[in-house]
Amino acid sequence: MSRNTKPMTRAERQAAHAAVDAQPTQDADLGAEGEAYVEKYDGPPRYSDRPIRSEHREDMLDLKDIANRLATMPVGHRRTLPFDAELQEQVDLLARTEGAGRRRLLMRVKLLLGGLDRTLLDAALAGDTPAAARDRECIRWRTRLIAGDDAVLQQFIEAHPTADRQALRTHIRDARGTTPAAERARTRLLQMVREADAAEPAAEAE
Repeated sequence: MSRNTKPMTRAERQAAHAAVDAQPTQDADLGAEGEAYVEKYDGPPRYSDRPIRSEHREDMLDLKDIANRLATMPVGHRRTLPFDAELQEQVDLLARTEGAGRRRLLMRVKLLLGGLDRTLLDAALAGDTPAAARDRECIRWRTRLIAGDDAVLQQFIEAHPTADRQALRTHIRDARGTTPAAERARTRLLQMVREADAAEPAAEAE
């Protein structure tokens, strides 16, 4: 049996619609008691950029320390590092500058250092460069020449054909001792070994 229904008034329809809208949807997140959780903040996601800023600040302080270390290095040592001419020039200026102008140069050096591969930079500062490796080899040759005999000298001459055999023999003999003269001879012998090593690429090119 059908039952007549009384049409709703306009006010009743608006109230019904409002009640439906107020109910939680299926997509709402439910709390522990089954109630819909409503996020009060509906703006863009909020996050802190403090860790990013902190990391950047640490990098800048690290580069500042590296720049100051470079400025205090002997010029000859700096020249062995794999830096381009611009960076070498800026570090030279930093080493010679004091006062207010140094801050600007320090910022410039930090900027240039920041563009380098950090792994290669750390290796260079630790002495792991081709130039440093060759110098260590020269020092090993000097030790072998002083402790060895003519056979070792012959091995060195074969590896470095441009070397002066007679001059090397003289300095090897004079370097065997603990006197100041022997120390000077060892210094001169190492210089000759380095010169022979440096001349080797030119000889190969010919």
